[in-house]
Amino acid sequence: MNIWNGHRFNSSAPDRQSVSGAPPPPVPHPRRTWLPFVGVGAALLLVRTLGAHGTSSRSLTYSTFLSQVQSNHIRDVIGANDLDEARDRILLGPRESSNALLPGEQRAVAIHEAGHALVALCSEHADPVAKVTILPSGRSLGVTQQLPTDERHLYSESYLHDSLAVRLGGRAAELLVLGEASTGAASDLAGATELAMKMVRDWGFSTRLGPVGLGSGGPAYLGHQLTESRTYAEGTQLVIDEEVSRILSEAGERAHAILSERRVSLDAVIDLLLEKETISGLELVNVVRRSVDNDEPVAVSR
Repeated sequence: MNIWNGHRFNSSAPDRQSVSGAPPPPVPHPRRTWLPFVGVGAALLLVRTLGAHGTSSRSLTYSTFLSQVQSNHIRDVIGANDLDEARDRILLGPRESSNALLPGEQRAVAIHEAGHALVALCSEHADPVAKVTILPSGRSLGVTQQLPTDERHLYSESYLHDSLAVRLGGRAAELLVLGEASTGAASDLAGATELAMKMVRDWGFSTRLGPVGLGSGGPAYLGHQLTESRTYAEGTQLVIDEEVSRILSEAGERAHAILSERRVSLDAVIDLLLEKETISGLELVNVVRRSVDNDEPVAVSR
């Protein structure tokens, strides 16, 4: 299981795209002079490729054509769905039909991804959910995709805490519904731990350590292993470890509280994922609202 977010922390690129800026130049079509985009406005095209360099955007477009060739369904235009499929293929790997899950595993993946999605939907500062799928792709058994509405260069502490809660939402859902966690949360835990470490050690988000940026030192070789040197005392490292553990525990508890309070909605999202296997952000919002008050579906507001 995995969660993918359009932001890349600490990344900087001279040719980053902006949603409000000009669209990229047309991409040469392998068969024709130009490949037009139908149903893809300039802003939507840029949202689909936020965080990517111009070269990456061209690769994304070329990948859509390759997908059409492999499926023996070559068209003269590219649509939004084509871009989404190509982005998934690049980021997650090709979808393997042979990588079928057992019924119990599929339900566990649905529970996991529903937890990610619902925590993201209910977190004020989290990026909107674009898609949730329980179809295995590459090494991922399921994915919750969040796409930012704008490309940020700075991240607030509240945004980072929401990001941690979303990352731990899958494991929290497993604990709530199944009564135990699984190995599917391994990548979530690794990513959350890395982010919490940066918050404490690099960005000064620890009240115990205060506004200090200790950094990670530099690489040091010990035999055949690459270790991390540090320029601070062992006692400081102990405080860092304790603060990282505290922040992660609080994020996990918050995710668990969100899901516990919305258990009916969680079950509804799980059932919809098991039925359709892939749902959009709009479908997520609609099923949650129907489960709460049976109102008519409405458009996503953010």
